Amino acid sequence: LRRAVTTRDRHCAAPGCDQPPAACQVHHITPRSQGGATTLTNLLLLCSFHHLILIHRWGWTITLNPDGTTTATSPDNHRTLHSHSPPASAA
Repeated sequence: LRRAVTTRDRHCAAPGCDQPPAACQVHHITPRSQGGATTLTNLLLLCSFHHLILIHRWGWTITLNPDGTTTATSPDNHRTLHSHSPPASAA
């Protein structure tokens, strides 16, 4: 699954971040503790900052959109960040 997530995302999936896969961790969009499955559609590559700080410490959520883009939303819903284009297709 990590290879499939890496092929799809190509770098950190947080909007505006381009950290390479080697600097990223695989994140469950819906946590396993809340019934989230370990499936390609529930996983994203996130760098340490976006995974550990933005998501787990500051409480932001991140959504994988059907077109492969992502949307990050602050816990108070006052800030939303969008990635601007789908990931490049795998060669």
